[in-house]
Amino acid sequence: MIKLENVTKKYGDVHVLKDITLKIDEPGIYCLLGRNGAGKTTFLKSISGHQSITSGIIEVDSKKISTASLETGVSYIENFARHFNLPVKKLLDIASKVNPDYDYAFAFEMMERFELDGKKKFNQLSLGMKTMVSTIICLASNKKVILLDEPVLGFDAVMRVEFYEMLEESFQKHPRIIIVSTHIIEEIAKTIQKLIIIDKGTIRFFDTLQSIEAKAFRISGLKKDVETATQNLNIIGQDIIGGLATCYIFDTPPRNDSSLEIQLLSLQDFFIQMVGRRGGNQ
Repeated sequence: MIKLENVTKKYGDVHVLKDITLKIDEPGIYCLLGRNGAGKTTFLKSISGHQSITSGIIEVDSKKISTASLETGVSYIENFARHFNLPVKKLLDIASKVNPDYDYAFAFEMMERFELDGKKKFNQLSLGMKTMVSTIICLASNKKVILLDEPVLGFDAVMRVEFYEMLEESFQKHPRIIIVSTHIIEEIAKTIQKLIIIDKGTIRFFDTLQSIEAKAFRISGLKKDVETATQNLNIIGQDIIGGLATCYIFDTPPRNDSSLEIQLLSLQDFFIQMVGRRGGNQ
């Protein structure tokens, strides 16, 4: 379980995380979405104990997390992670020796699946292959919490599909909390259980994709008709052009009639409206 209570991180007068309270108490694959600079990396680093916080409390399995924690139960890999410039197989061997719970068989299987040359040194790998090595080491750690920061950077389309398959296989073998930060929204939708949206240091959304499918809609028509239909609904964004309007809602949609066009929002459109600040009642 991950628990954050009133977590704030400041650099001088700049708030990177703002009074975040959040509880993740079930194993699952969670997707963390946010614009550049929204606080995603700071959020993940803080949970892992790699980053100090200004105030608040972070706990993993009821153990308080800080930069002084010797064992957090968290495995975190950031994008562009660096390793010793050793052969890939040697890096996997070292990881298994320092962690008695390390799943070496899984790591070796993934190395073969992604055709990683075990004799090639880390710095000789492409960006995508470097990222894959880091991700394999992280997933094979068997920690109770896995945090992956932009793990598909440098991956081509085929590698991304294989990565999502590897993620699901790892979870099925060792159910735990896995949080994946990514910009590629639609691709990961089939893999995750819940979505976390962070915007300007605050949590804007934490729920299942099913809730989005049930409540995220675009309502278009004449401005007066749209305003009447949505006046008591949770509006997350709106566009107005002349006498026409489109409202984006996260709520139970109104009953459709001939004057309105009501369409389900895609995951990407929902995300854009949640963080785009294009008007409407937030």
